[in-house]
Amino acid sequence: MSFSRKRVILLFTLCVIVILATGCTSIIPDDSNYTVSYIRVTPSEAYVQINTSKKFEVKAYDSENNLIPINSSDVSWDFSFECPLCEDVGEIKPENGSTSTYFTPYRTGSFFVYAYYKGKYDYSPVEGI
Repeated sequence: MSFSRKRVILLFTLCVIVILATGCTSIIPDDSNYTVSYIRVTPSEAYVQINTSKKFEVKAYDSENNLIPINSSDVSWDFSFECPLCEDVGEIKPENGSTSTYFTPYRTGSFFVYAYYKGKYDYSPVEGI
């Protein structure tokens, strides 16, 4: 059994050395080599019960419609309601730094959930029911 244990330790050590030598670029995507043509929020539309959260995600695409990596720290989220002067109509969390967010309407009516990334934006119409 000690021979197998030595192999496992050697394999683990080699893996750690390879990871350290090549870097950990997959943790934070390097989006500097990509040009964002447009972004899309999913779901593209939703019906959400009052006081219930719904998850929204954003994805970025290049001019050839290829999915490209997003640096989540550059993403921001917002929402609007049909009555711009009404207060305490909903909540979106988190507002920044994530490729996904949760929206919770507190009233019935028409909302829009917006995502912003690298000068682009997209939205999803949401009906609070």
